[in-house]
Amino acid sequence: MAEDQYLHEIVTPTEPLSAWIYLHHEKEVTYIAPHWHQGIELSFTIAGSIDDFVINEHHYRTQSGTILVVNSQVVHSVRSVLKVADEAISIIYPYDYVNRLYPEIQNEVIDLNQPAKFNRFQKEIYIEVQTTLFKIYKSLQSQNKFSNLKLETLADQTLQLLLEYFTKPKTEYDIIYGTKEFEVARIQAITKYISEHYANKIKLVDIATQVNLSKEYLAKFFKNHMELTIGSYINNVRAQKAYYDLLGGKYNLTEIAVKNGFSSIRAMNKVFQSIYGKTASNIYRNQKS
Repeated sequence: MAEDQYLHEIVTPTEPLSAWIYLHHEKEVTYIAPHWHQGIELSFTIAGSIDDFVINEHHYRTQSGTILVVNSQVVHSVRSVLKVADEAISIIYPYDYVNRLYPEIQNEVIDLNQPAKFNRFQKEIYIEVQTTLFKIYKSLQSQNKFSNLKLETLADQTLQLLLEYFTKPKTEYDIIYGTKEFEVARIQAITKYISEHYANKIKLVDIATQVNLSKEYLAKFFKNHMELTIGSYINNVRAQKAYYDLLGGKYNLTEIAVKNGFSSIRAMNKVFQSIYGKTASNIYRNQKS
């Protein structure tokens, strides 16, 4: 996958489709740093589980059949040790595309992540959404000249079901998933600044200036809402970016460290060990062998 598709506000559709669709079947530790984008994201666990999918401070552990929706501009992250049989689908609908077809989305959110609260009819529709997503999974596995037509139709059908049966007015939510709207906007501003400057030396005062907070309050605010320090978050973003560079095979270890804001290979290895359970050097050697 492209290295800039997660930590960015803009989502590029999978050509020639209207949405970005990706089948996850990596067999490594997966870490996607907290991020947000304008689009609406859907995650469907085909088999196995996702250990920790965090959506605005709410932690979810998925199992086969679980569907999670991340509404537009909501901060989320993923941490999971993927096993051999684990598979999941991600679909991200560009916000402009959804808004063009369904302008009411400006005043609504999709409320799908707590099936225990569904009424009887919604439970039946949830099964229909699961079935449709499984058809997408099968289409991704067996590509032919009709695959894009099938994927486009099924992705639109999924979106229609979500919007028709699982939306609620934003006015019913003074708090979005446990976080006030102005706090969500502040988190977005912080994470966006880091995603744009991770390759450089970032000082706490630089971020504080961007969001009009004192350094002390910024550090406390971020730790309370993101459950890690800003320094840890910056290193995690750098590690995620460096991980894609390692898999790409275009750069040596020194180049990857410098390119992604690490002071040395040793510093990069330390962060990699804490996130992925192995050093960047180990991953590099495995890629070369």
